[in-house]
Amino acid sequence: MAIAEELAQVWRRQLQASCPDQSEATHESIMAWLLGEDTARFETLNPEQLAIAQQAMDYRLRILQQRYLGCGPEQAYRNLIQRLGSLLLIRNKIRTWIALSRDRQRSVIDVLQEVIQEMLQSDRYMQQQLRWIFHCTRDKKLRNALSLAATEEYCLRPIRNQPLLAFRFVNYLRRSQPGGDGPRCQRVTSSAWFRRK
Repeated sequence: MAIAEELAQVWRRQLQASCPDQSEATHESIMAWLLGEDTARFETLNPEQLAIAQQAMDYRLRILQQRYLGCGPEQAYRNLIQRLGSLLLIRNKIRTWIALSRDRQRSVIDVLQEVIQEMLQSDRYMQQQLRWIFHCTRDKKLRNALSLAATEEYCLRPIRNQPLLAFRFVNYLRRSQPGGDGPRCQRVTSSAWFRRK
């Protein structure tokens, strides 16, 4: 049996145990999202690498279950913004920039939403993730939950002891207009986010 098939069986059992209130179709969609588009890659991993891959999938599932699965789109989006806005490093960076900019009326949440929007528009990995999620399920509510969970997991990935979101904020500043004003991205309100799915 292929490793991907073995992993699929493991995740089916785990989803049935941890998400008994969700349908079998939802379990299958979540399982496909966890395994990813390129399941052939599992055949090339050594046992240590495979264990790390399984830990990463387990981490993603916990994010999904804790903040997004079963939530309405508005609440799920608020959960994402609250989670990312709680990062002290990010919050302090944004506050400093707002204090030095000409547009001091914007809040940390405003800027955070713009950074996320710019990332979704320009980051190839996230664009690929959203395409795969669209393939995994036709359920709009589940697509929304998976997209938010994938966004949180990606933003929190550690890069040189900082969350990746910190580097995306730096990129955002580099593209800022002269004088300290940020690029005028469309703000991602919860309803706008849900309409994108």
